[in-house]
Amino acid sequence: MKLIKIIYTCTLTFFISIIMFAQEPDPNSFFPSSVGNVWEYDQVWGFAREEIYKDSIGENGHRYLFYKYNDYYTPNPRYKLDTSSAIVFRVPFNPNNTHWLYVKLDADTGDVWIVDSLEVGGNVIYQLALCRNQYDGFFLNYSTTFKEFTFYQYQPDTVINEFSWPDYTITLASGIGEVMHFDEGGGGPQRVLLGCIIDGDTIGPITTSADDIEISLLSFELFQNYPNPFNPITNIRFQTANFGFVSLKVYDVLGNEIRTLVNEEKPAGEYQVTFNGSNLASGIYVYRIKTNGKIISKKMTLLQ
Repeated sequence: MKLIKIIYTCTLTFFISIIMFAQEPDPNSFFPSSVGNVWEYDQVWGFAREEIYKDSIGENGHRYLFYKYNDYYTPNPRYKLDTSSAIVFRVPFNPNNTHWLYVKLDADTGDVWIVDSLEVGGNVIYQLALCRNQYDGFFLNYSTTFKEFTFYQYQPDTVINEFSWPDYTITLASGIGEVMHFDEGGGGPQRVLLGCIIDGDTIGPITTSADDIEISLLSFELFQNYPNPFNPITNIRFQTANFGFVSLKVYDVLGNEIRTLVNEEKPAGEYQVTFNGSNLASGIYVYRIKTNGKIISKKMTLLQ
């Protein structure tokens, strides 16, 4: 079986070979959305393959994109696109809930917007995003323009200042899509693009044989809890790509086990569980999922 590996570096040197281009790219090209587009990533928890397998048009003219993750077809859309204003909305697990304003594709460096807001203890807190940088360069010998977007933890105001807490940064490339997801909390690169197929054109290496694609069965995903911070109830969503024993537990910052949320065999699919912290003190907690010998952990904040 062919194993795909990639060496992470401290910076994005694998695509920073700066050159100047005469024409500004179409903002929507930073988020290619044709049905049949494929992206393959090396993630900290394994290989992952994403494909847009269908789309639909809503009453407002927005396009809804449905993704296949490895061998799992999501029943609900993941993203909603407003191409007229170059805005990408993130569709939550329950598509009837508010859709988050994920990325403004036409944003200039320094632009800030509200991704989401929620009420905690009678006060409204906000998740903000910042267009941090834009530059031209190469990715896998493909000349393109890059945009970096940094997302911040929820905070009580709508201004990014010295008290704002960066959560993660995504780098989008024109004509390609997401090339890197970087954890600003010290985790470093969480996933890096290996190759893709965009509108029928192949950029970089793409798996072609059954043996290559078989390794996708080793991957799974744990999503950020919502809402976060929370008081006292939050939802935790995870996805498994194959049948296996799944353990999902909550710990305090000292490593003490607080609660077991899942501890059983589950088939491939997408799941959501509820965590109630009403009997716990305010603070940061860690939720950790383990399956098929792989582990993912994320932090959440309880505000009583």
